[in-house]
Amino acid sequence: MTAPQLTASESNSLSQAVALFRGGKAAQAAELLSGLIGNGNRHPDVLLTFSEACEQLGRYPNAVGAAKAAIEQAPERADLWAHYGRLLHDSGQSVDGANFLERAVVLDATNSQYWYNLGVAALAAGWLARSVEALEKVTVLQPENATAWGALGVAQQQHGNLEESETSLRKALELEPSLLSAAHNLAVTLRLLDRPEEALEVAESAIGAGLSAPETKTLRAHLLGDLGHFEEAVTAYRAVLTEAPGMIDAQETLSRLLPQLGRGEEALAAYDDALKLAPTIELYGSALSSAWNMKQPETMLRWSSEALQKLGEQPQLKMMQGLACGLSGDPARALATMEPLAAAGFTPVLPQCAYYRLMLGDLKEAEAHALAATQASFVDQAAWAYLTVIWRLLEDPREQWLADYQRFVLPIELEAPDGYRDRREFMTALAGQLRDLHRTLEHPAEQSLRQGTQTRGNLFDRRLPIIRELAEAIEHAIARATEGLPHDPAHPFLSRRTAHTRFIGSWSVRLRGGGFHVSHIHQQGWLSSALYVELPPEIEAGPKDGAPPGSLAFGVPDRELKLDLSPRRVEIPEVGRLVLFPSYFWHGTMPFDSSQHRMTVAFDAEPA
Repeated sequence: MTAPQLTASESNSLSQAVALFRGGKAAQAAELLSGLIGNGNRHPDVLLTFSEACEQLGRYPNAVGAAKAAIEQAPERADLWAHYGRLLHDSGQSVDGANFLERAVVLDATNSQYWYNLGVAALAAGWLARSVEALEKVTVLQPENATAWGALGVAQQQHGNLEESETSLRKALELEPSLLSAAHNLAVTLRLLDRPEEALEVAESAIGAGLSAPETKTLRAHLLGDLGHFEEAVTAYRAVLTEAPGMIDAQETLSRLLPQLGRGEEALAAYDDALKLAPTIELYGSALSSAWNMKQPETMLRWSSEALQKLGEQPQLKMMQGLACGLSGDPARALATMEPLAAAGFTPVLPQCAYYRLMLGDLKEAEAHALAATQASFVDQAAWAYLTVIWRLLEDPREQWLADYQRFVLPIELEAPDGYRDRREFMTALAGQLRDLHRTLEHPAEQSLRQGTQTRGNLFDRRLPIIRELAEAIEHAIARATEGLPHDPAHPFLSRRTAHTRFIGSWSVRLRGGGFHVSHIHQQGWLSSALYVELPPEIEAGPKDGAPPGSLAFGVPDRELKLDLSPRRVEIPEVGRLVLFPSYFWHGTMPFDSSQHRMTVAFDAEPA
């Protein structure tokens, strides 16, 4: 297509508009060009300049429409595709934006700005490999471009190429030491590389150089916690929240940390102050979830009432109000709040409706809610967990189909990596390393353990050699244990079995005498686990009559349901034994008395 020609008068008007736009007078430029367009002018430069002026004025629909029209007039021009793609990305349509930018770099592969914008849009779209490729192209075309090196480092970080990310971010800082965003991202990468001391040094240096972003100060607090400097971390989190009360990452981490330091009564105080200053739905949602984890129904009721009054009858807030009623011991009131939400199509509330109907003994109503939840989300582990109980109480044969404890609980002996005589020697070495990672005093409030501690963060992200060996040994064990399972497309566990899995969470638990796990499930997993690393002699001696203390019991639901149900299966702990099971299986442990600790490693995995 040949673009329309400009008359002398139109050309003069365009020149005036360009001058106005470049002189900071976007409104006058848009008004002048609007007249040309209104008279039927479709020259691509007129449309492009009008689009740029509208973008600056915040008139995004006009800017997008003009940019699209410009491409229709001159599809051979790379600058038009590049402008349209960047505009779409900047307005939140990164997938479409990246696609248009792909056309721009095909038409002009030498323009580094096009490649940069493609890399940024692809990163936002989740196309990590393509983002890395595009940004690497920029660093070839412009090797002294510090901003491009910094963006490349972020893309490599998100793609999991951490060593390459460190190199790129250090290059960015070498070229431009004042590029403090690169310093922040370098600290993030070093943290992911399990080098918290170096990461803290970089973060503190950036803050000292003037980087005042609450994200960086929160990162510093995280790193202090990683290093076991918990009192300093608490002080740092509180300082962040004084400056930025709506910083949810800091709020949630502080609320989780304080109970582990024996200071649970302080855990929610920062939210009260913040909600007065930043009463957003995001902050209320975070506060209510934290109060739920702390089992504080009175606080939940107060905050949910405040939020509903300030923000309106939003379903997620009504759901939290219903949960607060249930937590306070009033399941009927909880259902009166939540079942209308379910009837209106708000599906996240369905599993909780099933739970409270089950608590009241309304098995058929509970079943209907649970089945509706599985139809809304087939991977909802809580809904399937409730069905294991409902069908058991109804003596429905589907319980056996769903929860075949003999087939789906998969104990397997872990194979020792090279360099160890046997798995016991491996477990002994592993226990020595894990003890150093158990630095808190008490269990996390939101977790199932009682009278013990849990490691912080994702254990398998650690770069310690023995942790890497452990993760690899477990991957092999999962493959061996699950390879004989059949495929059933209607089954929530068997339908998702694949040759490979990926870890979505991992941790170690260290219970002291009297410790145990309350019966629970793992909502985020597909396959969950317990690996016995260290056991007290009272457990290792084995049962005298029945299962010994510290054993793992399956099929006993949440004690709040007040159902007198016996275990469907009990696994006796043994050092080096890994027990795998569907994440929706109810499981808990029996308390034990000993002066020594019971240490395990656990993880959740999903199909890769």
